[in-house]
Amino acid sequence: MSTAHPGTVMVDRYRLVQLAATDLAAAEAWEAHDQILDRPVRVTFVDGPYASAALDAARRAALVADPRLSRVLDVGSTDLGAGQRSYIISEPYRGSSLTEVVSGGLVDAQQARAVVGEAAAALEAAGQRGVHHLALRPEAVRVDGHRVVVTGLGIDAALAGVDGGRDHITGAGAAAADARDLVALAYYALTARWPGDSLDEPWIAPDAVRPLPAQRDEHGVVPVSTLVPHVDPELDSLVRRTFGSDSPDAPTTPGDVVAALAPWGEVSVVAALPQFVQPSTEPPVRSSVMGAVGTGAALPGTPPPAPPVRRPASGRIARSAAVGGAAGAAAAAAVPAQSTQAIPPVAAPTAAQAPVPPVQATAAMAPVPQQPAPAQQPVAAYGAAPAAAYGNQAYPTAQGAPVQQQTAHAPVPPPPGGGEPRTDTGGFASSPAPKRRGVNPTPIVLGLVVVLVLAGALWAVSKVMSPSPPPVAASPVNTEDAGGGAAAEEPTDEESSEASETPEVRPVIQSGDQLDPEGDGQHPEAVDLAYDGDPSTFWYTMYFNTPDFAGLRSGLGYVVELEDAAPVTSITLNTNSEGGRVEIRATSRDKPTDGPVLAEGSFSSETKLDLKEETVADSFVIWITELPSTNGKNYLELNEIVLS
Repeated sequence: MSTAHPGTVMVDRYRLVQLAATDLAAAEAWEAHDQILDRPVRVTFVDGPYASAALDAARRAALVADPRLSRVLDVGSTDLGAGQRSYIISEPYRGSSLTEVVSGGLVDAQQARAVVGEAAAALEAAGQRGVHHLALRPEAVRVDGHRVVVTGLGIDAALAGVDGGRDHITGAGAAAADARDLVALAYYALTARWPGDSLDEPWIAPDAVRPLPAQRDEHGVVPVSTLVPHVDPELDSLVRRTFGSDSPDAPTTPGDVVAALAPWGEVSVVAALPQFVQPSTEPPVRSSVMGAVGTGAALPGTPPPAPPVRRPASGRIARSAAVGGAAGAAAAAAVPAQSTQAIPPVAAPTAAQAPVPPVQATAAMAPVPQQPAPAQQPVAAYGAAPAAAYGNQAYPTAQGAPVQQQTAHAPVPPPPGGGEPRTDTGGFASSPAPKRRGVNPTPIVLGLVVVLVLAGALWAVSKVMSPSPPPVAASPVNTEDAGGGAAAEEPTDEESSEASETPEVRPVIQSGDQLDPEGDGQHPEAVDLAYDGDPSTFWYTMYFNTPDFAGLRSGLGYVVELEDAAPVTSITLNTNSEGGRVEIRATSRDKPTDGPVLAEGSFSSETKLDLKEETVADSFVIWITELPSTNGKNYLELNEIVLS
């Protein structure tokens, strides 16, 4: 029973978030968060008899740096309350596995070349470092946008009980097995059938999706051209050479697969899907659910167009509070006096509405003073009744709502003191435009600018015309004090400036290398990991049966070369090891044991070695005289070297 649950924090760093999918029977995967580096990670707990082999395989896979391979970040074991559990920290899995891609639709030949070609290039880079996959399958290849990622390098095979470094599959046989599985992936992407070795194995989880096996005939696997029309002839030939009954020309390395598939285009899974599942590029067409209406006809219940608003010849129009006043003003201006007209309803009422009775518009008004005619008479709106009819037109109202009568307005009595009488215009009253009040800021701003310019000019002229002060004569320096003794000499300006400009030199590591003068080397491919700034990576030595190198060597070392000679007072070594013995000397790689021992001590997770005195040098040697213990074995894992 698993003791891990959401919220659990491992090794004071990784907080578990939720379970993640995996097809390995002896593994339990979690999505987690690295609380130190603030990034998402994937935690895989490995159990069973092959857990130790899986951890060793993960350490070897961490040495292969390729963007198409899932990166291993950390390896170790921890106690979650029910005993020690081995774990592997890697990058989170993104995108979709090849199984999920094919379940959405078969991949075309060009995309199959691109996906398998990228995976083959990644495994070729790993094979050059001596690391092979040996458990390649559709679930181990993921497509994330335009990127292909191979997961489980060496780790899945270790959990399956197959280890290319220690089993019967070694060297050329391991590379040939990966090449065969790569061609099987191409066949699967085109046909959804798996031509490789059966995946009905106990190391794969029972609930995992397994592809259907490929069909076979007397010549071996049925060719792709038999199942897929118009297939790429180069792909068909590659499958025939790999899975035919007599295939002497089968690829023997992932590099052969790369050569057979190159060149390939950009990875784009969406372009490889069938047309009926691709997203549409045409915008949706919207249409009305109501029937077509003839030209000039209005839908039932549509009110007639609003009457045009006429502005008077002069003055401004002020908005009135009531809309009915506007209609009354229009009627008073357009309808002759003492006229009465009945206006029928605009639209026939529906069955759910009661008919609206005609509205009577009466006009009892005195003669209105003649207004000067505008330059252009208004035209009847929408080609219907003339403008005068809008003054008396009644609009349909809601059922039960009262209908107001519109009446013309009589002239307003003249104002006191005489003058022409004003005409009441109802809802729109003529009033003169209000005058703006306030202070115009433009003259004030211009005046301030002129004053400032004049003040600046006067100041400049006064500076130019004023005589410069006479130079101050330097006072003589007394060479003797009052008591007759010699006075202390003060430093000159040049000496002070030179002393202040002298920069502080700090130790900066330029390069590092392993030292094995009595052997063939100690993992030279990983020497840069000891000072790369990443505490999750490390340089490590070979395994020995005893801490004294089994009598095969007198010692091993690591040389650190600086960009410039700099003073060093202490050296800190971050390791995954405990015990052993280490010495520090200021010497070169050619003479690693020459010179006095500046500091010595035992290894720990943070080994700080304080030098006996500040030493200025450009090269320091870390010399190991006794191996520490790491994961129960005699070797060193050196994460970071820090000089101060």
